[in-house]
Amino acid sequence: MSNENGVTKQEASVVSCEEGDCGKGDCEKCQDPTIDEKQSMEECMGRSMETLSKTFTASARRWEMIVYPSLFAFILLAAYGFYLIFSLTQDAHQMSRNMQQISENMTVISESMILVSQNTNNQTEAMQKMVNNMNAMNTSMNKMSHDMAVMNYSVSRPMNKINSFMPW
Repeated sequence: MSNENGVTKQEASVVSCEEGDCGKGDCEKCQDPTIDEKQSMEECMGRSMETLSKTFTASARRWEMIVYPSLFAFILLAAYGFYLIFSLTQDAHQMSRNMQQISENMTVISESMILVSQNTNNQTEAMQKMVNNMNAMNTSMNKMSHDMAVMNYSVSRPMNKINSFMPW
């Protein structure tokens, strides 16, 4: 590692340090060759960390553009889901209350239907009696019709003869 003049890097740094050209103002660092390697390693690590930090920051910004709106949408959907579940439980509670009232009303209707059934049976029996009475009346009317025909026949023959004697 010598330059064109045949001077090594260490010798050049010592020479420049003696001359005051290095600009560092600390001659012990200039004369020790391992210090330059440490500084270049530290400098490389520093640049790498800075690059990593910038990359991470850029990546974090990209993720922020995705995650924050997604998080906001999730919160909205979670709130809406909570509202739906809450309204569903309210509706289910109201339905259970109404079903209890419906059950009580159905009991009353069932009892009323028993009475209606009994009344219908009574009406059926009464209708049967009316049918029997109507049949009896029909039979009586037929007998009366027959008797009227017989009477008409019995009266009309002598009346025909009497009518021939009458002047009017």
